[in-house]
Amino acid sequence: MVSTSELDVPRAGRRGRARGRRRKPPARRRTGGDLARGAVRTLGELLFTAGVLMLFFAAYEVYGKQMQTDQEQQQLAQGLEESWAQQEEKGPDAGAMPGAANSRLYIPDLDLKWVVVNGVSPEDIRYSPGHYTDDDVTGGDATAAGEKGNYAVAGHRTPGIFWDLDQLEGGDEIVVEDADSFYTYEVIEETTVTPDQVEVVDPDPFDAENNDDPQRSLLTLTTCAPKLNNTHRLVIHAELTDTRPKEDGMPDNIADMAPQDRGEGA
Repeated sequence: MVSTSELDVPRAGRRGRARGRRRKPPARRRTGGDLARGAVRTLGELLFTAGVLMLFFAAYEVYGKQMQTDQEQQQLAQGLEESWAQQEEKGPDAGAMPGAANSRLYIPDLDLKWVVVNGVSPEDIRYSPGHYTDDDVTGGDATAAGEKGNYAVAGHRTPGIFWDLDQLEGGDEIVVEDADSFYTYEVIEETTVTPDQVEVVDPDPFDAENNDDPQRSLLTLTTCAPKLNNTHRLVIHAELTDTRPKEDGMPDNIADMAPQDRGEGA
């Protein structure tokens, strides 16, 4: 005979298991608000990702190309002495091809120096400042360093070139080196103009009547303004204050900036 208590055990177990199972709640229907919030969230993530990518690209555009500029400058420096040697043998027009090395430019107050090339086309000044040639100036007669007139140089507003040009002040010195001499210029004016004001690189940017017979020896540096934009041009004007032949050694203000391939007294 089976007792009543023995029959109750399995029933109790089944009831316990039944109570342990829970029914899943019915799926909630997605409303139009849910879809809109999801779309906004997805769009926000995409915009954030795009912003990060643009930030990295901008950083590369500003700083990543400096390594390329430094490498190109080293190559230009290697050929500069050869170019000067050709000028001594064949005359001042030797090595004056567009893109060829023309001079060295030093800004001691900013601890910066470059090899300057001939020409100011985008290709010429991609990795270096460029000297305005006969084809780039009014009257078709470019000025050589140290001569009466305006030795004009253009450069991109990049960290490897003229990024900090706006830090120059009146009285700061700029030195240009050619095959024979060092020419020291003193900053006399900083101004910002529109791109169409090309008279800033004329033989006499201060008095057009003197363009045919300039009486001052000037240096002009031009670059884009503001930074990362090209709506205007930052212009630095300087005037010659000293000429030092190479045999007298480098000027004191740039003696610590001597190129690595020669001593300070070269």
